[in-house]
Amino acid sequence: MTVNDMAHQMTMGLKWATLLVVLTATWVSGTGAEPLAGIPNPRVKDGTWVTDMPGALRADTVARLNQSISEIHRAHGIEMAVVVVRSLDGLSIEEFAEQLFNRWGIGKEARDNGLLFLWSTGDRKVRVEVGYGLEGVLPDGKAGAILDSYVIPRFKTGEFDAGVIAGVDAVLAAARDEPVALPAMGTESYESDGWLSWLPWLGSIPVGIGGITGFRRWRRYRRRKCPQCHTRMALLSDSEDDKLLEKGQVAEERIGSVDYDVWKCPSCSHHFTLRYAKWLSEHDKCPQCANRTKSSKESVINAATTSSSGTARVLEQCAFCTFTNDYTKTLPRITQSSSSSSGSSGGSSFGGGSSGGGGASRGY
Repeated sequence: MTVNDMAHQMTMGLKWATLLVVLTATWVSGTGAEPLAGIPNPRVKDGTWVTDMPGALRADTVARLNQSISEIHRAHGIEMAVVVVRSLDGLSIEEFAEQLFNRWGIGKEARDNGLLFLWSTGDRKVRVEVGYGLEGVLPDGKAGAILDSYVIPRFKTGEFDAGVIAGVDAVLAAARDEPVALPAMGTESYESDGWLSWLPWLGSIPVGIGGITGFRRWRRYRRRKCPQCHTRMALLSDSEDDKLLEKGQVAEERIGSVDYDVWKCPSCSHHFTLRYAKWLSEHDKCPQCANRTKSSKESVINAATTSSSGTARVLEQCAFCTFTNDYTKTLPRITQSSSSSSGSSGGSSFGGGSSGGGGASRGY
């Protein structure tokens, strides 16, 4: 074999080795990581809320998730995306989640009330990303406790569908400011401080939140004098003021729709009651007893799609009187974005919200 023949064989060998490396890298990237730009936005793609790149979830699980998120979106305007990927493409799950959240603009622009449930199957990590407007009802500690209680135990036993459903349901309940069963975590409180719950409505209005909170608190609990004898009045405790409230008012306090303060004079026993309605209560005024004790629960019978309307059963009940109303309503057809033909390259039919990096991550 001549020197030229040997050189030719070495050159061909290098070419084949290079081609093998390129093909291997292409195959790994095609079956492993999904760059952010390549993840289809479900709102743009088909008007839904779930993107499952590796097909890790059953079809009935995806349908269940879409139904639950559609319900909270109709009732409260909250937007949530559930995204499953094979890999985080070299990013941390926190970086990946925040970039994807802001790229799609999950949540309403003026309220930043978006949520993202992200699961990377290859990295064995999951994260709940929370829009700034919902951090009052879903702070980092509570998001982490939800993952620890509802998601990770099921993921560790391979019950991925059940874990995703349980986690998303718990997150949506917290976003509605409903109680979520969680273990006690030392002295850390998972409850909202009240004024933080206003953030979805305050949006970007340039006001001093602390100043408003302080003023409202001062105005409510400031010292008061009896209008009859001018003695300093006392604010009764919850157990004491129940004796001076009407039964309907006691019911409102019990379900948390209204809070009442009863001030009583220790000298002449004169008293008066102040009413403070809760901003985020799910109870409305009952048409029968006029108390704020009517709840409304909606259950989907046939989910709406981009091609047909749906139906839902609505059950209205009063927590105080005998009022009840059970009826069926039509759910409007899901409108598909006109930009759906443009694919997922940067387009978004979410509301334009953003994330401040709040939330929690866990491995399993």
